[in-house]
Amino acid sequence: MTETSGTQNLLDLIPKDLDDIIRSRRDRCQLAFATDAELEGLEQPIPDTSAGAVRHNLQDWNLLMVHQIIDGSRKSLPVLLGNVEETGQCWITSAVTAIDGRAGLVRTANSLYRIVGRRNPTPDQHLLMHICVWLNQRGVGPYYGVPEFFY
Repeated sequence: MTETSGTQNLLDLIPKDLDDIIRSRRDRCQLAFATDAELEGLEQPIPDTSAGAVRHNLQDWNLLMVHQIIDGSRKSLPVLLGNVEETGQCWITSAVTAIDGRAGLVRTANSLYRIVGRRNPTPDQHLLMHICVWLNQRGVGPYYGVPEFFY
């Protein structure tokens, strides 16, 4: 194996876009960014009780929908994806339970987040690789052929 082919093999592992993450059993799992209708379905007022309640401010954010076929029915899991404003760290939340677009707040099963700026429809390769890490940590990555990354 030449150094060039080894480099190319490594580059082939890195997803180019959201559609490049699930590489097998694509009939059983699909990743997509939330549609306007899915966002509207989660929209509701969230009281901003105090600045201390917000876990992180997330920029370059989007709502990632994980659609799976489980026991013959489609299950969808909405999670918030973005970069922590203070550190740039890639972040994926627990399940989103509500979005208040007007206040810029997102409530999840475990925390409250502030979203900064507009939705980012094209995540960079770091966020794409973080989705791979997250899916593998959840134990479903190998089943769906998700590339493995460690950090």
